[in-house]
Amino acid sequence: MTQLEMVQKSDGYDQAVISEAELELQVERKIEHEKSGEADPESGEYLDEIYDIVDAVVPRTDDPTLPALTFRVVVLGAIFNVLLAAVNTLFLFRSNYFQLNPFVGVLLAYPIGLFMAWVLPTGKFMGLTLNPGKFNYKEHALIYVASSCGANPAYALYNIVGQKYQLYQTDLTTVACVFFAIVTQCFGYGLAGLCRRYLVRPAAMLWPGNLSTIALLNSLHEPNTPSADGKLRLSRFSFFWIAATLIFVWEWFPLFLMPVLASISLLCYFAPKLSDNSAVPSSYTAKVMRGLGSAQPRGGIGLLSFTFDWSIISIQAPITTPLWALLNQFLGMWFMLYLVVPLVWVNNGFGKDFDMGTNPHQGPNGTGRYFLGFTLNTPDLFDNNGSYVASRTLVDKSSLRLKEDLYNKLQPMRITAYFAIEYLASFIVFVSALVHVGLWYGSDIWRRFRTAMRDLDTSDVHAKMMDVYPDVPDLWYIILLAINLVIGIAVCQWGGFDLPWWGVILGLLLAVVSMIPIGTIQAISGQQIGLNVMSEFLIGLILPGRIAAVMSFKTLSYMSMYQGLLLVADLKLGHYLKIPPRAMFTVQLVGTLVASIVNVFISFGIYESFGRSEKEEYIVPSDPTSGKIWKLQSDEPPLGWTAGNFNVFLNAGAIWGAIGPARFFGPGSPYVATLWGFLVGLVAPIFPYVMHKFQPNGYWHLVNIPIIAVFPVQVNSSRADVIMPLVIGVIINYYVKKFNHAWWKKYAYVLSAAADSGTAVALTVTFFAFTWNAAYQITLPYSKVQFADGEGCSPDYYLTCQANANYGNNFGKSYDITTDDYCSSINFGSA
Repeated sequence: MTQLEMVQKSDGYDQAVISEAELELQVERKIEHEKSGEADPESGEYLDEIYDIVDAVVPRTDDPTLPALTFRVVVLGAIFNVLLAAVNTLFLFRSNYFQLNPFVGVLLAYPIGLFMAWVLPTGKFMGLTLNPGKFNYKEHALIYVASSCGANPAYALYNIVGQKYQLYQTDLTTVACVFFAIVTQCFGYGLAGLCRRYLVRPAAMLWPGNLSTIALLNSLHEPNTPSADGKLRLSRFSFFWIAATLIFVWEWFPLFLMPVLASISLLCYFAPKLSDNSAVPSSYTAKVMRGLGSAQPRGGIGLLSFTFDWSIISIQAPITTPLWALLNQFLGMWFMLYLVVPLVWVNNGFGKDFDMGTNPHQGPNGTGRYFLGFTLNTPDLFDNNGSYVASRTLVDKSSLRLKEDLYNKLQPMRITAYFAIEYLASFIVFVSALVHVGLWYGSDIWRRFRTAMRDLDTSDVHAKMMDVYPDVPDLWYIILLAINLVIGIAVCQWGGFDLPWWGVILGLLLAVVSMIPIGTIQAISGQQIGLNVMSEFLIGLILPGRIAAVMSFKTLSYMSMYQGLLLVADLKLGHYLKIPPRAMFTVQLVGTLVASIVNVFISFGIYESFGRSEKEEYIVPSDPTSGKIWKLQSDEPPLGWTAGNFNVFLNAGAIWGAIGPARFFGPGSPYVATLWGFLVGLVAPIFPYVMHKFQPNGYWHLVNIPIIAVFPVQVNSSRADVIMPLVIGVIINYYVKKFNHAWWKKYAYVLSAAADSGTAVALTVTFFAFTWNAAYQITLPYSKVQFADGEGCSPDYYLTCQANANYGNNFGKSYDITTDDYCSSINFGSA
């Protein structure tokens, strides 16, 4: 095989022209596939699009002499790893979760790295050169990887906080919690290393989430080059700082000054007025319009609601996700959320969907838990009458087993139509992902598996360049996997997590089976398909009634795959930027170990810092629970800090663990129909595959059933994110890319990075300024841009009185309703 000829420059990047022999190899592979009748995922229009996307940001050059793992990387990587681990653990408790992007660490590290290159001597410290010369992009990329390891809090925190604080398991030791977090994070390393030949080296494995990172690094390290026509003279670096500053300033409006911009609900503005103070809307039309229009957690589904808050928009990654994947994703979201859920809800498809959350005590004139007087967008459990039941009351605190007597009084337990359809979608997704990957990529994966020891990608520019560096031996990953397996068995069997040794092994096997098919979907689309529901389903059948065991198995199996794919994504970043694999391995492993420890201690501190509620929470009349509960679990949590993801996790644990799938989804259950999702997932992917065979020049290869069904709009978060991300994606990745390709190529991914960074800084500043101290939270007075529910869908009296209460508790003051003539006259909060 001849060497690549480096011959031309375009838009400031050195480009490579593939030699004639390599072109012949690609043609031969294509002919082979055509003769066999197989779909080739690495040829034709799809691969052309991949190279077009990658070439927009990834240089086809490398300098193997550049130092990578240096003293600067160790110091700056450690600082930003710990900082992001702490801050993003804090953000886990927000109503709408937002990650402080590792881009923040990249930005702050840049001037510090330049300063260190200027002042440090050239000696050595612990075998590392203090100053190997100019601060380069490979060092910067490794600092990003360290930051990224800290920016993704351990999923085990949901398990740990759920048992320790929400279920009050006081015998769960801190040491056991730390080891559980480490094991669940590091299981994925072994899997990532063993799957890298299939998920990293192939050119078709795009991993689009890496592109904005590379664009940011380019903007900092590449000299600015105007476009061929002399326009676009602004450097990526300057563009980044201008855009990030503008976004930072803008975000103050939806985050604090005008929160209504975060959720503009059109249907609520046109819904009939609610003139009385009844707990439930008196008009059927008013209830339906508010249920469909409200986008807030514990509200509705956000039909025709939109947002101008990038912290909500960015969840769908509209700029970095390929447009075909975004269209698949939103087609599925709109179908499920705007058609299926409303039809099921208004027609009581699961029996009593219209009654969920209608208990007056829990409505706008009571605790205010369900400010509309009913609810759709919540993971809460309800009894057969539609009254909220705190999942922890179903579990005996000493044994962590289901209270059978209480359950028998309340059964059948119910969930909202939204939550039920989310489970239906998850069943479709899991099976369809296996079928889709088997049909479209099965032959290619099998071919790579059979010849795993050979280099199959010498025709790919980036793979050939990476062959210069010593690879990480498979044995390293196998040893790491074995060590974590032993520790995992010990901590789960005897550390308070109630999972037997064979459960640990079974969880790992489930992750192994799922890694490649789910990783392939994520690599080509940027969307990950969760293993969490299927893991709950499996272990819930095997160990019914054991909530801690089910949550622990879910964490182990899901995180082994999820964390493994995060690490695979970082390996692909290293592949694009030509980072030595062994340097990448070291930074990933150490960064994850340190971040896991930080995650556990910060989560403990945050949960306790909010304190306990002054009110006893209403649970169910048949099993009242006395005592002060943690404020984050109460009906009146700090504004914007409901710990929604933790509640989803715990309620899922109650459904799949305490109650068990056989009871909740089995024969005789209101939700047995959701099991049809497995059959739909088995059959649906076959249709576009067959149609592609009949119409190979059509668009059937872009129809991706797992992405359509993935339904990436988690219950209990804002549903104002279902319109604007697609609008932005179409504008940037269709119109701008088509009509101003030079601008798109130079600035699109930099814009995404800038928006994330500016928003992250704004979120951090506003939190510590106005929300951190629970006794001194600051809100602005009630107005048409400062609704108490964030959008104005609740009854007028609730908006007024709740806003008075919020504002009255500002600056360390305490609101006294007896001094409020209007609210005291309607007995607000007394139902």
